[in-house]
Amino acid sequence: MLELEVMLDWHCCVCGNTMGATLKCAGAGLAEPHAKALVKVPCPTCLQINQVIFTPDEGVVDEVFPEQACFRYRIPVPSNN
Repeated sequence: MLELEVMLDWHCCVCGNTMGATLKCAGAGLAEPHAKALVKVPCPTCLQINQVIFTPDEGVVDEVFPEQACFRYRIPVPSNN
């Protein structure tokens, strides 16, 4: 199994605070070409969750967005009223 230690730096997508993390990535999927990974990291300044999509083998951040952004993909549940 492949293991990588990745150091990432980015700006919080809510308040703009500079953030960073060192991650240990492991799994067979890391050997796939163009593999992507996602990690959720809370901002120490505004406490909002940043979802960071990155390329593990290169340590490049591809996209950062707030956790609330995923609500647009949820299917609404009918009301019992």
